[in-house]
Amino acid sequence: MSEELLEYDLVVVGAGPAGSNAAYECAKNGYKVVMLEEDPVVGVPVQCGEGLSCFALQHLNIKPDEGFIAVNVSRLRVIFTNGNWMSVHDGGYELDRDKFDQFLVKRATDAGSELLTSAKVIDFYSKEKILKVTYNKKIISIKAKIVIGADGTKSNIAVWSGLLQKEQWRDKLIRAYELKMEGVDVNGFDMYFDVDIAPGGYVWVFQKGENIANVGIATTAKDTANRLDKFIEQKKIEGKVIGKTAGAIPYKGPLEKTYADGILIAGDAAGSTNPVFLGGISTAMQTGSLAGKTASESLKAGDFSEGFLSRYQKKWKKLPLADKSLLETAKIMHEFTPEMWEKMGELVGKSDVTNITALGKLRVVLKAFYPKYWSLIPVVPYMPTVMKAFSITRKWGW
Repeated sequence: MSEELLEYDLVVVGAGPAGSNAAYECAKNGYKVVMLEEDPVVGVPVQCGEGLSCFALQHLNIKPDEGFIAVNVSRLRVIFTNGNWMSVHDGGYELDRDKFDQFLVKRATDAGSELLTSAKVIDFYSKEKILKVTYNKKIISIKAKIVIGADGTKSNIAVWSGLLQKEQWRDKLIRAYELKMEGVDVNGFDMYFDVDIAPGGYVWVFQKGENIANVGIATTAKDTANRLDKFIEQKKIEGKVIGKTAGAIPYKGPLEKTYADGILIAGDAAGSTNPVFLGGISTAMQTGSLAGKTASESLKAGDFSEGFLSRYQKKWKKLPLADKSLLETAKIMHEFTPEMWEKMGELVGKSDVTNITALGKLRVVLKAFYPKYWSLIPVVPYMPTVMKAFSITRKWGW
């Protein structure tokens, strides 16, 4: 097979929310940008619960569009093992994720970026910034001044750049499995925390449309499909399965380092998700946007060094979704016993905490000292951290 050499200012590997936002931010400043998407159709297959907060779009000045919104959602509930729940009424959307990804890519191409689909990166010479790519039944070489790895979990760009070791993958990822079901009546987003069903994670039932829902599980256990089937049987969810998907979600925080000479890593590739509810769309868009802006600054300065690009990590570390309280809260939740989850449900009752005040939060903490809730005493010192994490998550993290 013959080879040809293409040259760009910026090459973005992956055309998901991180990659397309990165390409948009750089291309709109007049730089020569290309997105390389391995799949033939952007956004397909869908591997996502598809929930997104209103603020996630507002923050990036993206107007909601009927073309990619399946349902407007106003209620999110956390449901405990005893049936009690805690709800918030914040604005959000259930997306048609494939259409959403395609919308973001069109925004980038309208700004001047190129897009190559069915373009698989098979090797990367990180020092020379040359990528070997299979495209149109041949191998082409693409040289860049800067490369952004937005190629998802198990990022090859991060590995080839020395920013991620392959043996770290298994420890950093949580398994996810989801069914799209017809004939399921749910209003909004329901999240079930039950360590017997989903240790280390939770089960979700997200309204997708009229009598259609995404029913999924994220767990550190291996038998995801069996566990989800057990949940569906227990909750007597009756419906017809019209779609299935499986994948993995980074859940132990971002990579220690997300930059190198001429290289930036964003989105799932960088481990940028909210570890509390495992949402990744918002974090992908935000880190992708910052990576694209940093690439533009680098190209303008003519400085592609690690030192210059380190400003990218400094920027994303200032985001609320990088707050340490999120990872600390996730660790606390993973250590909860079934009894602790049950007592937490009793403590919360059935409550709407949309407008909870500081005094209301204090009452919850003090209530934990009642004898019937003593199993929660070890958690009390961490409650301010947990409350902070949930406040951040409400706005930024889904």
